[in-house]
Amino acid sequence: MKSTWNLVGMTLWLIVLVTLVWMVHDMRVRRIRLIVKEHHSFSWKNFSISTIELVVWLLFFGGMSYTTFFQNVNQLGTRVSQTTRYEPLVINTGSSNGSAYYVSVNNSTGKKPVQTYTYLTEGEKYQVRSTDATVSDGKKAINLPASAYKWNTQKVTKYDQRHQKAWVGVIETTYKKSFVNGIGLHAGRLANRFTLIRIPDHSFMLRE
Repeated sequence: MKSTWNLVGMTLWLIVLVTLVWMVHDMRVRRIRLIVKEHHSFSWKNFSISTIELVVWLLFFGGMSYTTFFQNVNQLGTRVSQTTRYEPLVINTGSSNGSAYYVSVNNSTGKKPVQTYTYLTEGEKYQVRSTDATVSDGKKAINLPASAYKWNTQKVTKYDQRHQKAWVGVIETTYKKSFVNGIGLHAGRLANRFTLIRIPDHSFMLRE
């Protein structure tokens, strides 16, 4: 568990389940009582009580579901923290045709094709998907997909100059350890990771 604040969310989800069981039991008991005492299987009073219980439970369930599964990380503001790391790329000379490259690209097939980027840093090999990564080979280091994130422009400029436009920047967004984030079971957990692969031009990209 990333944070004890997530116990808050676990407790609330347990209450959701217990409340559901209690609600079904209560509806059944009231209906049986109605049949035994009044010899009817339906009454507007009983229907109204059941409806109110169901609406309250659905609101509770809907709120917990949204908080846990459907929050937009980009709209959470101060509830998340962002860290950015920059590393120079290592050139790879292991292609079959003898050419050197910084990143290789593999295209998947299907209705929604996804590209996989493979790159090297000092002592490490990484693979990232185009759903949360981009390759920038233009005059501006921060291309359109990367512009959705906050970058330190001074560091970006420095790395472009120092490493001849061959570096990688990784932004990680993490939920802060707080009561509110604990409600959705997110406290201390990684919310998003985005990778910007910077290369001098497209000739340093190998398409597999």
